[in-house]
Amino acid sequence: MPQSVYFDIPHLYYLPQYQPVYDELKRRGAQCTFVFYEKPEPSLLLSVIEQYALPVKWVKDEAEALALYREDKPHWVIFGNDFLGLKTLDKSATRCALLFHGSGTGVKGASLSPGLGEVDVRFVSGPARLPIFRELYPTVELVTVGFAKLDPLFGPVEQQPTFSLSELGLDPDKKTLLYAPTFYPSSIENMGRDWPKQFAEYNILIKPHDFTLNKKRYAHPLKRLHQWAQYDNVWLAKPTDYSLIPFMATADVMATDTSSAIFEFASLDKPVIVCDFVRLRWSYRGPFRYRLRKRLDASTEQYQDIATHAKRFKDLKSLVDQQMQQPGLLSTKRLEYAEKIMGQRDGKVAVRIVDFLLKDHSTTTR
Repeated sequence: MPQSVYFDIPHLYYLPQYQPVYDELKRRGAQCTFVFYEKPEPSLLLSVIEQYALPVKWVKDEAEALALYREDKPHWVIFGNDFLGLKTLDKSATRCALLFHGSGTGVKGASLSPGLGEVDVRFVSGPARLPIFRELYPTVELVTVGFAKLDPLFGPVEQQPTFSLSELGLDPDKKTLLYAPTFYPSSIENMGRDWPKQFAEYNILIKPHDFTLNKKRYAHPLKRLHQWAQYDNVWLAKPTDYSLIPFMATADVMATDTSSAIFEFASLDKPVIVCDFVRLRWSYRGPFRYRLRKRLDASTEQYQDIATHAKRFKDLKSLVDQQMQQPGLLSTKRLEYAEKIMGQRDGKVAVRIVDFLLKDHSTTTR
């Protein structure tokens, strides 16, 4: 009987981490199901599901998802973030694995959530953070495999998912800057209002976080993004562009803020500039700044020199110029940290994950 594997997917941006694993499972004959969470406006999800012919089941919330897993009893459920209540599953029938939706090495601390301790197995990118995970989650089996999302970027060059700049209305003869801000804390509202004009000698790809594009609370930053998209040298991601992969493949330099994409892009040995000039809500300023420290992941501070840092927006242009002209400046540091944090980058991460999922675990102590 084929192994059955369910992918828990509350947000579309989990999909790029899952897709290489799904493709490998499908190649080996496993039965896969994506468990999507119902949204008020489902058209985006439906278009992606149709595009990739994904096998799907729908749930309203985590409680309904948990009931589904208890009833269907798949061999594995793959999660991209914490999910409480897993201890109620019949572990003789169903095991749970964490394939964290990001590299888990950004400055936000989501990858260290207490709820992540309820899974049976955690797939880890590289060796650097194993001691932290062992201390926080002593009952979780840790398996170091690499970062599955990047597999498409380490395959044959002709198969890498790059954009055609000319088809985007950009100039193929110009170098390309990727601006990939996260949703919070973000640098969007502290960028210059006409900054694309100041960067006219470059193509600019803007790939914001999925939340910025689709959640009403980020309407003001989104308005800024649409204003910048009017410039001839700018192409703004559409909501259907849920994956950062083709943006990273196409760009020469990336500017971002508090995103784990810092380490993803740097692992390609391409320069990263971190915009330290993020805008904080009033509830995170002054005497309430401790709330920001709680939100951020201090364990990644030792790796922040993987990138150049722009303390103010007015510093950004000169740093982009520098990194475009001298992309090898931090190459040694990038490759050193990539080995520690992202692990093996050989296009075969999904193969290692599937090898583990499909092996006989009947003698494993639960």
